[in-house]
Amino acid sequence: MHMLYHLTDPAVAVAEMHRVLKPGGFLAVTTNGANNMRRLYELTTAFGGTPYDPAAAAFGFPDAERLLQERFGNVKSYVHPAHMRVTSPDDVFLALTSYPPGDQADDRQLIAFKDAIQSAFAEGGGALDVPKETGLFLAIKDKS
Repeated sequence: MHMLYHLTDPAVAVAEMHRVLKPGGFLAVTTNGANNMRRLYELTTAFGGTPYDPAAAAFGFPDAERLLQERFGNVKSYVHPAHMRVTSPDDVFLALTSYPPGDQADDRQLIAFKDAIQSAFAEGGGALDVPKETGLFLAIKDKS
């Protein structure tokens, strides 16, 4: 569950999960789509961040589908669109500067980031609505 993007080679992990599953066993994998929380990640370009979810870039929907299909031969996917409403600019600032590259931003970049956050909240009437995109991928090991 939202773990495979941490790995250097998710294909090795999927192969190992396939190996240890008994015939008829199933694997459930969750990950994020390319547009997950894009509205937040676009703000991080002020300090050199990417305008998209880095976890989805490392292991997103296409990766999950491809790796599971290669190993299991069957995959069902379910996309769960959702959104969150952020009401505190400080929460955005603290969250996105708590890990790279935000935690390494210089003063000029942090000022630009705060300005971008304030503009986004002003455009949103005092809140920031952020679409989310999460997917569940199910694969069943052949009974043979």
